[in-house]
Amino acid sequence: TGATATRIGAFEAAAGGTVFLDEIGELALELQPKLLRVLERREIQRVGGVTRIPVDVRIVAATNRDLKAEVNARRFRTDLYFRLAVLVITLPPLRERTGDIPALVEAILDGLGDRTSPMARALAGGELLPELLRHAWPGNVRELRNYVEACVVRQERAAAALVPASEPTIDITQPLRAVRDRWVRHVERRYLEALLRAHGNNVSAAARAAGLDRVHLHRLLKASGLR
Repeated sequence: TGATATRIGAFEAAAGGTVFLDEIGELALELQPKLLRVLERREIQRVGGVTRIPVDVRIVAATNRDLKAEVNARRFRTDLYFRLAVLVITLPPLRERTGDIPALVEAILDGLGDRTSPMARALAGGELLPELLRHAWPGNVRELRNYVEACVVRQERAAAALVPASEPTIDITQPLRAVRDRWVRHVERRYLEALLRAHGNNVSAAARAAGLDRVHLHRLLKASGLR
C-alpha cells in the first residue's frame, strides 16, 4: 500500500461520535462487504495491521438514489441496505420547501463571510430573494449554494442560473445544416447544464440518468464548454 506510518482512519477517529457517509449509493459493489463487516462487528482493522480495533460510532448515510431499486438491480447489497435503513428520513426537494431558502441563503453567506456587501443584502432579503423563491432549483441546495457563491464573488447578479440562455436566431441566409447544428448545440448545452444541476455536478449520476456512458458524457461536457 505504500504506507510507512500509522494512520488513523475515519471510523477510528470518529469513535464515540458520528461517521457521515455521503452518496452511499455510489459505493462500489466490491467495497460494500467491507463496510458491512464494520457495521456488523463494530470493529476495524488498519491497513497493514493484524489486530482488530473496536469502534463505537453512529452511522448517518445519504444518497440521491432509490436504494431499493438499486438492490433489485443487484447494484447494492440487500444486507447492507437493511443494516443502514434503520431510520429513513426523506428530504423533500428544495422547490417543495422554499420557506427554507432565506435561512439557507443566510447560512451560505455566513460561510462565505459576507453579510454586508450590496449583493449579500440583495440575496438575504432584498431584491433577489423573490427570484430565489420562484426558481425551481432542480439541483437543490447545491445549486442554490453555487448561485449564491457566484453572485458574491462577482458582486453582480449571476443571471445565467435563473434566466434561460438566449436562443439562436433563425437565419434563412445560412444553410439549413448550419442553422440546425447551432440549435442542436444550444439544446444539448441547456440539457447538460440542467442535468448537472439536477445531480449536483455528479457526472456518474448524471450519466446514469441520461442513459449515457460516463466517458461519452465527459466528451459532451467538454465539447459544450462545461468542463
